[in-house]
Amino acid sequence: MRLLRSRWLRPHAGLLLRRSLWQATPRGVAIGLACGVFFGILIPFGQMFVAIFAAALLRGNLVVAALGTLVTNPLTVPFVYLGAHRLGRWMFEWSPHAEIEATVAAAARASESLWTQLTTLDFGTATLHLGTGLVACATAGGVLAYGIGFVAIRWRQRRRALNAASSTAPRA
Repeated sequence: MRLLRSRWLRPHAGLLLRRSLWQATPRGVAIGLACGVFFGILIPFGQMFVAIFAAALLRGNLVVAALGTLVTNPLTVPFVYLGAHRLGRWMFEWSPHAEIEATVAAAARASESLWTQLTTLDFGTATLHLGTGLVACATAGGVLAYGIGFVAIRWRQRRRALNAASSTAPRA
């Protein structure tokens, strides 16, 4: 509760202190995980705060939203961003002819120096490809995380209920 003394969090205290946002319900966990994964992939900085805020607005679990952002961390970010860039490039330039030209151009650039490659890079196009790929990956990851989170918490609750029922049943 000490955190709610902050001038940034105090206006949102009513929203953040809702008991339902801290309990592990199937819907709440699924929404929290989906928000965490979505914003964890989409936003490079401050994703945890945005995911928690979005989960609070959508009535998802806040702890799971914060943990869901850890899908991207300093070890995985280069792979996620490289894959998103390639996906975005494929989404914009998909045709066999374009792939053949890109392969030939890449082979020609392989002999160039790193400085020459960096100075001839079209950052606008690269950013468009990266952004498109990140939106696609974040959307797919969020939907997948929602499904996995919902199924996992329902399975856990059912298993726990069966274990409780079997331990209280009279033995013959």
